[in-house]
Amino acid sequence: MLAKLFSGSVGKKLGMALTGLALYMFLAGHLAGNMLLFKGDGGAQYNAYSEFLLNHPLIVPVEIGLILVLILHVWLAISVSLDNRRARPRGYQVERASGGRNWASATMLYSGLATFTFLIIHLINFKYGDRGGGTLYDLVMKSFKTPLYAGGYVLAMVLLGFHLWHSFQSAFQTLGIQLSPRQRSASILVCLVLAGGFGVIPLWIFLFT
Repeated sequence: MLAKLFSGSVGKKLGMALTGLALYMFLAGHLAGNMLLFKGDGGAQYNAYSEFLLNHPLIVPVEIGLILVLILHVWLAISVSLDNRRARPRGYQVERASGGRNWASATMLYSGLATFTFLIIHLINFKYGDRGGGTLYDLVMKSFKTPLYAGGYVLAMVLLGFHLWHSFQSAFQTLGIQLSPRQRSASILVCLVLAGGFGVIPLWIFLFT
């Protein structure tokens, strides 16, 4: 049933839009939890929050659902990109580039794949990383004191911001919802808050703690 639904161009783009918006909601919730790092209580509330999630009976099905949504989103993105290339005549890319395509839309697939690669590294380091007898807060603080990891994280958030910027508006367009200029400006602000919120964490830890 799903294979048939996502076999056509319209179905693939609709699937990308819906899975993308679902991932947006996850990012917003995840960022809200990460803001507890700024509490200045030695990580007490952040560790309590992480333990609550780890011990919640729904954590496993939710994680499985997120993984499936992410994999489907990536697969659809690659499939749509390949379909577009097969349908694109020679010289089309150059013509579009001179016709006003912005950098974010032109590099959507690459910024998405870079973000996906970063996510794998991020999970290995934090979810499955060696805490050395400490807490998750200790591991976060230690990791972001490393210039390479902190810098790489910030760079990944810059790429994520460009990806979110275009994908947010594209998702609503696919769903047939035309955003007003004010709503477009608000969507850019949402992307800045999400990507910037995650990006400021390693900078704050590296520079001020």
